[in-house]
Amino acid sequence: MRNSTAGLVDHQPLFHVPLVVPTPSAVARRYRGMSYGLAASDAISICVALVLAYWLRFGVQLLPSRELLLVGLAPLVWVAVFHAYSLYRPLYLSPAEEFRRTVGASGVGIVLLAMVSFWSKSSFSRGWIGLTWGLAVLFELLVRRIWRLYQHRRKLDGRLALRTLIIGSTGEAVRLAKALGAPGSGFLPLGYVQPHGSTEAGDTLPVLGGIERLRELIAEQSVDCLFVASTLVDSDAIEVVSHAARQQGIHVLVSANMTHVLGSRLVLQQIGSVIALSLRPVRLTGKQALAKRAFDLVAGIVLLLVTMPLWLAAGIAIRLTSPGAVLFHQERVTKGGRTFRMHKFRTMRVGIPTNLDTSAPFFKLDQDPRITPVGHLLRKWSLDELPQLWNVIRGEMSLIGPRPLPTEQVAANLELLGPRHEVPAGMTGWWQINGRSDVAPEQAVRLDAFYIENWSLAFDLYIILKTMSTVIERKGAY
Repeated sequence: MRNSTAGLVDHQPLFHVPLVVPTPSAVARRYRGMSYGLAASDAISICVALVLAYWLRFGVQLLPSRELLLVGLAPLVWVAVFHAYSLYRPLYLSPAEEFRRTVGASGVGIVLLAMVSFWSKSSFSRGWIGLTWGLAVLFELLVRRIWRLYQHRRKLDGRLALRTLIIGSTGEAVRLAKALGAPGSGFLPLGYVQPHGSTEAGDTLPVLGGIERLRELIAEQSVDCLFVASTLVDSDAIEVVSHAARQQGIHVLVSANMTHVLGSRLVLQQIGSVIALSLRPVRLTGKQALAKRAFDLVAGIVLLLVTMPLWLAAGIAIRLTSPGAVLFHQERVTKGGRTFRMHKFRTMRVGIPTNLDTSAPFFKLDQDPRITPVGHLLRKWSLDELPQLWNVIRGEMSLIGPRPLPTEQVAANLELLGPRHEVPAGMTGWWQINGRSDVAPEQAVRLDAFYIENWSLAFDLYIILKTMSTVIERKGAY
């Protein structure tokens, strides 16, 4: 009699490979909690924007049932759109990129809500739509600013610092270690891992071992992240890194050596078996230049009208407290090396001789004895710059761009300062929101070059909003 199990085959694997299910680290869990918090705050923001916009448009009253249905569905649509824009990955988003995506996602979200209102037959009028969008963007930027501050503080205290191994041990790897070791970077560099063939030692961090011990080092050091110095590591080593990171469930970052470029300009492009970073051009086209000029003109006129009471108060205060004209005029340099007459409120005493060399690049004295008490107050709050709105309206300056420097400074430092004049000079810029007068001349030039290299209308709007907080904090103002 045949054995009834004779035809059955037991399909056992030839080799038993244990399945490792990585346990999320404490930092990963905290970032995940932030993602949930961001989603909750986004949902609340759109609901509050809808209700408040409705009250502003139709008066304070209980919303009809169809409008309440729209408010109830809005968080689902809103969070889905923001998720599609990858706005719940705070670990990977820079502030500028988060700003750009938030504005874009809010616009798409409003369009989808208008479609939902049509389906639900609610009265999502044009006025309600416009007010909701404006309030939603305002609330979103405010809430995400608060989350940014929270994230920065947690990075400073180490709760959001990723324990990181640097793959490589010299040159670029050492520069990476210094950058990652800066307070608030969000990383805690532990040491170097030598790629194949490397025998060099590290500087301030220890070399923990070779890449053949990578998995062992990840376990020993409780690693959250691997940061690869790309110019020092060959493709075989990167494959080992990728495999180890995938099995352990940790992050991998690869340096791109493009510190002067915003991430929004980079696109991954595969050419055969090679992956390349494609860099989008940023030179202003005719339409972009027209859009920038239109923005300057409209915003300049609005700001001039809104700030007129401040002009009047500043003019009276200057006239009553020190002899001389209310306004100060000086020849400055703008796009293409052209000169123009820039206007400011006078902040210094007239007729006081000085032996200072004012031709030094970005020359500005801290505690300058020539500054009047009223002038000190005007400079502290950047109110002395308000007359430059007239320069903006006339087209001699832009709202955003490298600060215009006096002709004698540019003439004496043409090689250093000449490249700044590829775009129109501005009232505020990337340099101003990154330190203002506290920044060294060489660093100021690099910041201006960064702006020129990465110009966009969204970037301009981001700088304007950051300028407001910089003025309030009064950093580097003298």
